[in-house]
Amino acid sequence: MSANQAGEGSYSYSAAPKAAPTGARTKYRDENENSAGVGGGEALNLMSDPRVVRGSTYAAKVVTVAGKADMAKKSGKSLPRRRVGGRRSSTPPPVGGRSHMDMQTDEVLEELTDRPIELEASTQTPAFVDRPPSPLFVKARIGHDVETQIMPGDLFNFDLEVEPILEVLVGKTLHTAMLELMQEEELEAIRQQQDEFEGIRDVELAEVQRLESEAKRRAAEKERRLEQERKRAAEKRILQEKIAARSFSQQYLGSLHTNVFDTLEGEGFFYDPVRKEIEDIFLADVIKELRRQADAYVAAHQVAFELLENARIVSRSFGDEAIMLRQLLAERIAREAAQKAAYEAEMARQAEEARLAAEAAENGGGEVEA
Repeated sequence: MSANQAGEGSYSYSAAPKAAPTGARTKYRDENENSAGVGGGEALNLMSDPRVVRGSTYAAKVVTVAGKADMAKKSGKSLPRRRVGGRRSSTPPPVGGRSHMDMQTDEVLEELTDRPIELEASTQTPAFVDRPPSPLFVKARIGHDVETQIMPGDLFNFDLEVEPILEVLVGKTLHTAMLELMQEEELEAIRQQQDEFEGIRDVELAEVQRLESEAKRRAAEKERRLEQERKRAAEKRILQEKIAARSFSQQYLGSLHTNVFDTLEGEGFFYDPVRKEIEDIFLADVIKELRRQADAYVAAHQVAFELLENARIVSRSFGDEAIMLRQLLAERIAREAAQKAAYEAEMARQAEEARLAAEAAENGGGEVEA
């Protein structure tokens, strides 16, 4: 394996791979042939291979002190020395005149040996006899039983050591009761504030609905006025067309009538004086009256247009006022929401300060008792 390949994490063989040698091996094994390997060396037996761990794969392998010593001797290493004066358990210190010592506290003592005792035994039972139930395994007692006596007050003093626990329990109960009381008061204050806010919101909602209905009525009135103006303009256009047609016919027929009468008068025919008087005098007055009425229609149109323009300006001012009121309402609602959030933050801060003060008082009381 080269250095570059080792640095990159890849591997390669020193020789190119090739097929395993078969030699003159036959298809079937010869019974007299030695069970040697391919290379002619000793046969590989898994039962004698030291790299194969034998025994149960579920149970831990027990290694005795002698076995550890053999393994250390074979490997050339020394056994680690036992540490003296290590970390002691959390057992209370002994009373005066006594000392602690390590001992085995199992129910049954078991002697550890390098090799367990092995015995061979056999028995024969008839096939038709049922096998009796196996007895419970009970370890044999090995060694000597030793007992000790603990007098009252050797380990701990109940009256002295229960006092901090009682103080913590009572202090925690009082703290929890204070927190529950503060929470109930805060909930009551929030409920009152919500009721006030809902009342103000209902009043403002009614005012907004009133303004919206008023704007709708103004829009409907404006649409109705515009429709009336469109109808009036259409009627005026028809009237103007009629007047123009009458004027054109009057001009055309008047000149024609005059020419005819002039021709007839020149030729000696008499004309009707009453008809001529009606056409020249009466109809002229009628046309003048029609023109006067048309001018009155034009003036009325201008007045109506001015009224509609004033109404549009007034409606726009009302709409701007409604938009401004709605913006003011939104700003006031946002301001109230901000005030509510600030009030909730202040209440949370006060609750946290009360909690911290209670914890400080509790910790201070614990230190004084200590």
